[in-house]
Amino acid sequence: MSLSLAAVADLVETEGRGSVVLLSPRVQFRSVGHSDLDACLDWFAELTMTVDIDDADDVVVGSLDFTVIRLGTEDPIALCLDPFDGDHEMLAGLFDGNQLAGQVEEQYETLAVITEAVLIPNIAFVTEPLRGHDLGAWLVAETIHRMLPTGIVLMWPYPVLSDPDPDADPAQIAALDHAIGRLSDHFGRCGLTPVESAPWALGMSTAFEALPAARSRLGAVRNTTVSLTLDQLRSASPPPAPDD
Repeated sequence: MSLSLAAVADLVETEGRGSVVLLSPRVQFRSVGHSDLDACLDWFAELTMTVDIDDADDVVVGSLDFTVIRLGTEDPIALCLDPFDGDHEMLAGLFDGNQLAGQVEEQYETLAVITEAVLIPNIAFVTEPLRGHDLGAWLVAETIHRMLPTGIVLMWPYPVLSDPDPDADPAQIAALDHAIGRLSDHFGRCGLTPVESAPWALGMSTAFEALPAARSRLGAVRNTTVSLTLDQLRSASPPPAPDD
């Protein structure tokens, strides 16, 4: 069983230490099962790391909730996207009924390839003191590699807890645009590119080499080693849980 950041902080304090080393990131998957639609499978990935404390379990330092949707079933894609808390209205435009929209298929040349499924990453989270080590991009790349043998990835790189404010001033709007741009660049490192018919979205097909090539470039993340102080552990935000 994996430990929380708070539990690791308690262990560090009990041992009279001021810091702990985290290493060897790994990804573990579990089915969530929020959706009762046959076409829609809800999944949750936990990013864990080993701690340099004897006999201690791994610690959860990040997470990603995502959905895998099978195309061509009787279930409307819009219903499959409901777990995205309203964001589905943005993503729904990338589909036509129970299939991909024609413009999306044409861009990623999936018309010549049987596209059976779409993987949609939702919220990718890495706790604050571990950001800047490409762990979030690596988490998404590993998830795509392991959970989508054949298909297409689509996502909306929108900042968490950034609901649009119709009365926002220009500075707030500019800040949001900047955050979206940074997220787009960040997840572009996973091999995703802007959707031409919907530039606010990112996508890529497994028919191309972009996804495996990006995962290969991010492979060095497996060797990440980070030392965190007790204060950093105490102040770090815990990753969302599957039911959050």
